[in-house]
Amino acid sequence: MLKFFEQFPEVVAVLSEKEDGTMRLRDDGANMENRNRFFEKAGIDSDRVVGAKLEQGVNAKIILNNKEKIINQTDALITKEKNIFLSVSVADCIPVFFYEIEAKIIGIAHAGWRGIAGGLIENTIEKIIESGGEAKNLKIALGPGINQCHFEVGEEVAEKFKNYKEDIIKRENKYFIDLKGILRKQLSELGVKPENIENNNQCTYESKNLFSYRRDKPETVEAMVAVIGFHITHNEYHPFVIAGIDPQSRVSPQEREIK
Repeated sequence: MLKFFEQFPEVVAVLSEKEDGTMRLRDDGANMENRNRFFEKAGIDSDRVVGAKLEQGVNAKIILNNKEKIINQTDALITKEKNIFLSVSVADCIPVFFYEIEAKIIGIAHAGWRGIAGGLIENTIEKIIESGGEAKNLKIALGPGINQCHFEVGEEVAEKFKNYKEDIIKRENKYFIDLKGILRKQLSELGVKPENIENNNQCTYESKNLFSYRRDKPETVEAMVAVIGFHITHNEYHPFVIAGIDPQSRVSPQEREIK
């Protein structure tokens, strides 16, 4: 299990590894046993996990509750709720963890090349701002993804990153793109301080402990799961506290004011 934001004890941010099994959300629910086992290993209540059913796009969604466990056609999730964990699956694409340290907002994005080129990071930060956050207060963790040495694309894809020529290497008719370099630039352009961006340099293609779609070429996609949420103390998770009631007195703050 890979961990992120360890300097913030109030946050849980983790990524599964190959040994934990494949974690991709499937319509037949085939991987739920693996997911639930990993969540338990990470100390996460699986009933509190909301997952994104990816579309390799740019949609970002604010999550207000965990009544809906799977969010279709989205690649980024944002919340300020303490009783929710957010998750995306990845296998070469980059998991991007967001933590707004003042407004206490968390987010996670599945950053594939289409999302990076299309504005996924901008959309995610817009949702964080809509939730009451500011880009200058964001801490970012870039998880493992496919590095430039193995991300070979054709001219058509390279053209979508024409504004980031310094992050593209051309060898003969092949192009190699540094997606993380582009992500760091996009984040900085959107107001995130460069010193607030941490990066896990592992390349999924080269790391045998991680799934890589390009390396393994499986018939069915196998993937890790990236998860972020807030640590909740026993008292915070008490049903009366969630309802805004002191569990000792069972009297709401409003009722105490009246008294």
